[in-house]
This record gives sequence, structure tokens and C-alpha cells, in this order.
Amino acid sequence: MGDDNLIPSGSPRVLAEVGGLIDETRVTLGLYGVDLDPDEVSKILGCPPSRAHRRGDPRRRNIEPWPKGAWLLSTEGKAPVDPEHLLCALLDRLPTDPLVWKELRARFDVRLGLGLFQGAWNRGFSLSSELLRRIATLDIPLDFDIYADGEDVGGV
Repeated sequence: MGDDNLIPSGSPRVLAEVGGLIDETRVTLGLYGVDLDPDEVSKILGCPPSRAHRRGDPRRRNIEPWPKGAWLLSTEGKAPVDPEHLLCALLDRLPTDPLVWKELRARFDVRLGLGLFQGAWNRGFSLSSELLRRIATLDIPLDFDIYADGEDVGGV
């Protein structure tokens, strides 16, 4: 063993930090379809997208154009702002009428996603039953993408 592994007596050594809030969250509502017109979706939902494109529009870094249209509404935040707060903020911008969502689901692939970014191996969050009921009334999938980056990622 090298001297780097020696710890002076009485000095605590942190082996791993566990728990805590998700470091950063991105919430995105996405609608996708071959014939999706972003202007029409904006009118139906009553708000503009964060970004959108039509089928055939050029991509930024790709020779091939987009094969489908997309309408995306996103919000993001860093701890101590939690995923629940961001989900509520995004949903507050959208209609609550189930018929609107039924029409959108019939025409497009509609998804709600959370991108969760953490710099440590153990972070967590919870969603209230009220928010879960609210999401369930939309009758759309809730996707989770979890990204971990940091020296202590991967366990002890």
C-alpha cells in the first residue's frame, strides 16, 4: 500500500455519500407524428413549444431530414427544485380536458419524459399521489432517463 491510503488517526474518511436530491431534472412533453403541424398543436394546447419541427425539416447535424414532426415543451431545474415541482409547472401550462388529450393520442405519439441527472450514485425523489392522478388522466406514458456522472457513481 502507498502512503495515499494512510489516514491520520482521528481523521474521518468519506467512503461514499448517499441520498439527497436529484441534481438536475428536465421534464419534456413530446408529441410526434408524420403529419404533425407544430402550429396546430400549439393552438390545441394553448402554448408555444420549446422546440418543434415538421417532417422533412433539416436536422442540425445530420444529412437526413426529420422523418416525423415533433412538438416539444420542456422545463428544467437544478436542486433544490425537484421533479414534482417541474412536472406541476409544465402541466399547469396545458389543458386539463380529457377530450383534448384523447384527440391528441389518437393522432400522435404523446409522451411525458423526465431526464434525471445526478452526480452521485444514490439520489432520489418522490411524486405525490395527487400528481400521479393528474398524470394518469392524460393516459400517456411517463418515461424516465437517468444519467449519472461523477467520481462516486457506481457504488462503494
